[in-house]
Amino acid sequence: MAGKRILVVDDDQDITISMKAILESKGHTVIVAGNEKECMDKFNSEEPEIVFLDLMMESMESGITLCRKIREKSRSVKIYLLSAVGDEAAGTIDIHETGFNGAMSKPVSPDELLDMVQ
Repeated sequence: MAGKRILVVDDDQDITISMKAILESKGHTVIVAGNEKECMDKFNSEEPEIVFLDLMMESMESGITLCRKIREKSRSVKIYLLSAVGDEAAGTIDIHETGFNGAMSKPVSPDELLDMVQ
């Protein structure tokens, strides 16, 4: 199985470092961004197959805004919401209507993360 190109977007370096280590250990290429501008720059230049977006970065709805921007550029990329409030956030946001393919709670479970990239 060839590795996938994955963009991880979170302003918490501990999260991005751990996700990157888990994903790279299985042969995936991981690109990291810490804010909205960096996310869009790297999305446009790196063309990832999967994007993990933190819900809250510069603003309460950074992840939602980024998801919509990415969806304008690509319908095929898989986008997953990362949230410290997890299922509660998924319950207050219609993630599928917003454009997400799914949601994950932080801290991220290595097994759940790897299952999502399969």
